[in-house]
Formats: sequence, structure tokens, C-alpha cells
Amino acid sequence: MESTYTIFLATLRENKEHPHLLDFIRELSFELSRKKIQKLKDEKNIQQRLGELFELYCKALHDEGLTSSRAIGHVVDGLLKAANHDKEAFLYKTIYEKEQLEKSIFAQKQHIRTTIASSFELLEYHIAKLPADTQEASLIALNDAKLKGVEMLGILRETAQEALLTTLEKGSDIEDTAYEITKNLAFHSINEESLTTQRILDISHTIIASAIEIADEDLGHAKAILKGSINGVHDGATKSIEKFKNELKYSPTQTMEELLESDLSQLRKALLKIDEQFIDQLKTLAHQTEGISSTILRDITSDMNRSSAKLKRAANEAKEVIAERIETLKSEAEKKLVGLKKDVEELERKASSTMESLKQFEFETDKAKQMAHDAKKLGFRAWEVAKSVMDGAVKGAKDAMKKEDK
Repeated sequence: MESTYTIFLATLRENKEHPHLLDFIRELSFELSRKKIQKLKDEKNIQQRLGELFELYCKALHDEGLTSSRAIGHVVDGLLKAANHDKEAFLYKTIYEKEQLEKSIFAQKQHIRTTIASSFELLEYHIAKLPADTQEASLIALNDAKLKGVEMLGILRETAQEALLTTLEKGSDIEDTAYEITKNLAFHSINEESLTTQRILDISHTIIASAIEIADEDLGHAKAILKGSINGVHDGATKSIEKFKNELKYSPTQTMEELLESDLSQLRKALLKIDEQFIDQLKTLAHQTEGISSTILRDITSDMNRSSAKLKRAANEAKEVIAERIETLKSEAEKKLVGLKKDVEELERKASSTMESLKQFEFETDKAKQMAHDAKKLGFRAWEVAKSVMDGAVKGAKDAMKKEDK
């Protein structure tokens, strides 16, 4: 360490008239300190070495009459830079690798989207060769398959907007059609992966944000678009929770064992506040927009505070089913444990040798997912699905009225 002091002092004397002396002191402190620190691995030793070097540098400054707070401050800067040099280098390297990984992930997603889009185009080409009646049914089936993957492919927002824009272009039954569109989009998107409250909220946010953009551009139909969309998303989310509840309720114990008890417990807790979180999300969206949607959203949110019973009821029912299945899992596990204990005791009586435990390996097969790329076509198909529901409802009502007239 004495040699470090000597080098620092001699170099300082030689450059005492340096035009940027303070910067020079910082870099000198950094270079000398880095060499003394870089071989140390233990943080405690590094900090001890920093303290020793600080004393040496301050002594050299004192000997040269440079003990101003600014000079000492630049010594501190140099020491801190030296102490964190390797850590910062590792951080920058990690950030670079992260950026490269993100680029790779994005490229892979794009590749998947392109491949799937090409597959859909190929199928459309072959569908064109089919007889007319089969061709129409095949196109409907193909577009429905595309709709199921819009969220996975990252075009949920665009698909929702295209479907709502098509609804406005057609100009009839706007609120009810928007309701059917957003209910179906929310339901299918949520069911693309495992159900979580965060997933429900994220998808809801995406679809409703799309509706807000459309509503702010079409003032005359803003209320119909927003009311239909919000109620549609709300009921789509409710339908997803009900589907999860029913599947969970009747799932065999063997299937249930594949689900982690901790995951079920977390979901059970999260479902308690899903209705409040949905309303809070609407309030946040109302606050974030400056268009006509802001006022309409506040009014709808006020109404939903009094009428979000369906979502809350579905969440509570799902919560109770989760609790029941967790208890079932615990009971089955206890039975297996008792049976296993008896088997072990029996084997121990028959043999004194050490038993090898058998390990069960669970293998999961990857499930291929069909996903869509063309948002405009999917938006039109979403409108068609919703419209067919609406036409069926209107026809049923007219038929009923005719019967009453007779």
C-alpha cells in the first residue's frame, strides 16, 4: 500500500498544474484503486481496502496542500467508480444479453405468426376449391379458429377495434352487437391460458381501451359502444370463471393432482376482490382519457358498482369449489400416506435391506396452439358471430309476437 501512496503522490505533484486537476484526481484515484480491488472477491475485504486507499489519497492531498472538499469529493468519486467497475461491467453485459434475448423472442414470435398466417392462407387456397356449401362452412370454421388465438398473437387490441369499427359501419344494433363481440373476445382470450385474475384484468383492459379509442372518435355512438363493450367484457370474464369452476368441480382427482395446491390457494384469495379490481380499472381508464369517454365511463362505473353481482357471484362460487377441491386433495394425500406407511411397515417386516424409493416422473406434452394474424378479417368475423346471435334473438322475438297475435 505504501507504493500506492508513493505513486499517487508523485503523479499528483507532476500534474499539479493540470488544467482539469479535479477530474485528473478522480481518474487517478480510480485507476490506482481498480488495480488494488479487482482481485478481491469478498465484499468485506473490498470495503476495507477502499478505506485504506481513501486515507492514503487524503494524506497525499494534505501533503500537497489540496485538501479542499471538492478535491476529496473527486477522490471519493474515483473510489466508488473503482469499487463498482466490475459490477457495472457485468450489469451492462447482462442488459445487453437481455436486449438480445428480447429481440430473439420477438423474432421467434414473428416467425410463428408468419408460419401460422401462411398455414391459414394455404387452407384458404384449398377451401376455394371446395363445393360452395362446404366452402362457406369451411371459411367460417377457419375464421373461428383464428379468433381463438388473437390474444396469444398480440393482436387482441387490433381485432377488437376492427370488429367495433365494422359494427359502426353497419350502423344497427350497435350496443348489443358490441356486447356480443367483446364478450366472445374476452371469453376466448382468457381461456387461451391458465385462468388468473391478472390475466382477466389485462385482457379486459386491452379490449375496453380499444373501445374507448373508437368511442372518442365517434361521439354519436360513444355511449352505445362503451356500454356494450364494458358489459360484454364483464360477462365474458364471468363466463370464463364459471367455465373454470365447472371444469374444476368435475375434474378427476388424478387431474387435480397436476395442479399445485399453492396455485389454487393463491387464485382462491385473488378471486375475492376481482369485482372491485374490475371497477377500479374502469375508474383508472376514465381518469386517463380526456375525451367524451371519460364522462360516460364514470356513469357506467357508478352503475356497475350496484350491478356487478354476476362477476362477484361467479368468483365466490369458484372460490368455494377451489376450497372443496383443496380439501379433497389433502384428504386423498392423507389416505395415500396412510396406505404407503402400511406398505412400508409390511416390507420392513419382510426384509431388512434398504428400500429404494420410486420416483414418478410426470411428462407433459406440448400443446400446439392455432393463432391468427389478420386482425381485419378476424374483426369482421367477430362482428358476424355477434350479429348472428343478434339476428337469432330478433327472429325469436318476432316469432313470439306473431304467436301472441294469433
